Amino acid sequence: MVRRYETLIVLHPELPEAQIRETIDRAKRLIEEGGGEVQGMQEWGMRELAYPIRKLHRGYYVLAEYSSGAEVVRELERTLKIADEILRFVSVAVVEVKAKRIAPRRRKAEAAEGAAPAPVE
Repeated sequence: MVRRYETLIVLHPELPEAQIRETIDRAKRLIEEGGGEVQGMQEWGMRELAYPIRKLHRGYYVLAEYSSGAEVVRELERTLKIADEILRFVSVAVVEVKAKRIAPRRRKAEAAEGAAPAPVE
């Protein structure tokens, strides 16, 4: 089953630009070779970490947005886990939230009480 995922990757702050590019391209290639589709690779750049990791206070952040099966996410995480240039990563499945429809009777009751009616799809 193909789902949408996001993986946030924090790279070592002292990596040269060429190695940052190579790491991003490797992640993108791994997703595509597994049958996934990359929607975007956002480079957030150098940022302060919330807490020190390996005695470092900064990291280079990259957000990967893609659609794939769960096996591609497992392989990506396995690869990120063994790479020395990766400080941390986290992958999440993106879930679309649908607006809840309110029954007409309830809307009339809310209007009678003076509450603003809820939007309807």
